Amino acid sequence: MKNNNKALEFKKAKSGFMDVGVDPGAILKILSKNWYFFAVSIVLAIIGARYYIMHTMPVYRVYTSVLIYEEESNTGNDNDELLKGLGLPGGMRNLENQIKIITSRELTERAVRGLGFEIEYYYKTVRNQIPLYPDIPIEIKYSGKNPLPHNVELGVHYIANDDFKLYSEAQGLDIRAKFGETIRFPDGDIIIICNNKDWFKEHQDIDLNFVVHSPERLVKYFNSRINVDMLTRSGSILEISMNGVNREQDVDFLNELTAVFQDLSLEKKNMEANRRIEFIENQLVEIRDSLVITENRLTQFRSAHRVMDLSVQGQAIISQVTTLENEKARLSLEANYYDYLADYLEKDKTGELPMVPISMGIEDPALTSLVTELANLKEQLGGAGAGEKNPLQNLLNQRMRSKKEELMETLNGLRRANNLATRENNERLSRINSQASALPVTERQMLGIERKFKLNDDIYTFLLQKMSELQMQKASNRPDNEVIDPASVMYSQMVAPNATMIYFIALFLGGAVPMLYFYLVFALNNRFRNEDIARLGDLPVVGNIPHIKGNTFTDIFESPDSVIAESYRLVRSRLQFVTDEKKNPVVLVTSPMPGDGKTLTAINLAAVYSLLGKKTVLVGFDLRNPKFARAFDLTKEYGVSTYLIGENKVDDIIQETFHANLSVISSGPIPPNPSELTASVATAKLFGELKARFDYIIVDSAPIGLISDTHHLTAHVDSVLMVVRMNKTQKDMMKQALEECLSGNDHVSVLINDADMKPKRYGYGKKYGYIKETKKSKKAI
Repeated sequence: MKNNNKALEFKKAKSGFMDVGVDPGAILKILSKNWYFFAVSIVLAIIGARYYIMHTMPVYRVYTSVLIYEEESNTGNDNDELLKGLGLPGGMRNLENQIKIITSRELTERAVRGLGFEIEYYYKTVRNQIPLYPDIPIEIKYSGKNPLPHNVELGVHYIANDDFKLYSEAQGLDIRAKFGETIRFPDGDIIIICNNKDWFKEHQDIDLNFVVHSPERLVKYFNSRINVDMLTRSGSILEISMNGVNREQDVDFLNELTAVFQDLSLEKKNMEANRRIEFIENQLVEIRDSLVITENRLTQFRSAHRVMDLSVQGQAIISQVTTLENEKARLSLEANYYDYLADYLEKDKTGELPMVPISMGIEDPALTSLVTELANLKEQLGGAGAGEKNPLQNLLNQRMRSKKEELMETLNGLRRANNLATRENNERLSRINSQASALPVTERQMLGIERKFKLNDDIYTFLLQKMSELQMQKASNRPDNEVIDPASVMYSQMVAPNATMIYFIALFLGGAVPMLYFYLVFALNNRFRNEDIARLGDLPVVGNIPHIKGNTFTDIFESPDSVIAESYRLVRSRLQFVTDEKKNPVVLVTSPMPGDGKTLTAINLAAVYSLLGKKTVLVGFDLRNPKFARAFDLTKEYGVSTYLIGENKVDDIIQETFHANLSVISSGPIPPNPSELTASVATAKLFGELKARFDYIIVDSAPIGLISDTHHLTAHVDSVLMVVRMNKTQKDMMKQALEECLSGNDHVSVLINDADMKPKRYGYGKKYGYIKETKKSKKAI
């Protein structure tokens, strides 16, 4: 019954032993044990963060806000309803277009062109490049195109007084010159003027550097840093911002950008007004010539015939004719506009917007509405917001085609109506002219001349009035946007380095790096450690052997009171419980891997048993790699292998040592079939005969984790002692070896070799009682 309980106990131990996964508790112990690594790591991380903050150029955010006026023509526009149907505010289209215009390269190029940012001045420190703006110590003057190479760093090294050296390592340039002196280059001449000589005297160890940027590079640099955001979804205020190390330069750029943006809007309106004025001027040129001619003819006729006014009938006729001629002029103006609009639609001019009829004095609500809608659609498709990425593009193209067809149909109808009205007007003029034929010849001739003069004069007056209105409108034009808050250095915000975030990251990394290090060391380290002892489950640990240098088994006899001797005595005592105090017990000593110390353990264990005055035999069953024969200076000609093949008897292979009660049976010659010999019946017979002759049998076997020899022996022994070496034995091999042992024997115990024997706060420690530590034993620990 007792043996059955033991078997159940060890099977339970086997099922829960040495889970190879990571033990969080063990990791926490390692982390707490090495807390000082965390302290040092965090302190170093904080110092590094402080150094980074102190030596990193601050990045500032500068911004300006612009109000975009809603276009009056958009009121009630179907496009707004379309946008609202897609979940976008009605004015979103215009805002998106304005954002695209602001971030366009064309606008950036205009802004940069007027600021003189072509040359960038700076000086260098160990880690940074410090910009010099707006206070620049020098000024480079040239006529025409800058003759200096583009995108190449040049340096000015101050010598003394007005002397300096202009150099460039990339260009192989090294010129000594004076400030204000002409320096000749193949593409032109430059003059470098010193604006602040004190700067060079204060920075004698620092050279002033500059780069002449190409226009493309300069535009790309500024354009890539422009950010535009809508402050509110329902409003029309845009915030334009930039991040950079030179906030003064960025402020000047943003203010210039908004100024150019306003100029562009005003320029667009003025261009539209100029086109209308040009149209009126062309009409005036034609009418002016006719007016001068008719006026001269009227004056000459009156002078020649001494006639000043017409009769009452003639005045009535000319009044009617004037009315009809004015109507004819109006119809002619409409016809000219219709021809212009038809030509615009046929040629599909995308570079300009159509003139609305109201600007030409044509008051047709349907036509005005269609032309206005077409202009809005043109603006969307031709603006910066249109493109492949615009989700409304297909819809806008569809609406554009539909609107053009609708407009062309309406235009054809209006042209037909205009032709009918013109024909009717001509017929009425013919009737009036017939009435005029009844007048006297002189009055009839004067009537014709005055009628033409009156007509030209009225048309000319009408066109002058329209010209005046258009010029007034042009003068009153204003941009479609207004700067609310100009960019200012005073309101700039430092966005980098973010000290709070950097310190937080430093604290995190300061703790995470050592934690990750220890975790990886623990997780990747497959060797048996102190922390793994607690994971042995119910397997008994019979002892901890400190580090031993060399073959120190002789210490057991020479210094029986040493720490080593006492450690093995403790193992001997605990093994009695494992073997259930059996008579003449057989203890098998094995290990998972070579080099774990099983042979030395077997020798020392046999030694402490012999010190009890009990007859002890040490049997070498490691038939593949025998070792301890040379430790006792024994012969290898016979031993276990020769007994198992029947060449020798038991008494023939037992060899006595110089120590009382200790006998040794060496492994003998290495056989070709050690596994088969170990599994033979002769093995059981050998153990039976040894039990009859000795009180204790200690068996040194091959590592059980590698070969099957030892597995055959587990069934013939009373106890298996597994030797594991701290920080050497691999855990997976150890688990496999223990499972092998437990499958053949229930009495398995563990001995920890090369253990950490530092004094603890509990237990007896290595200085318990009256154990003497010899000089050699101290070295071994």
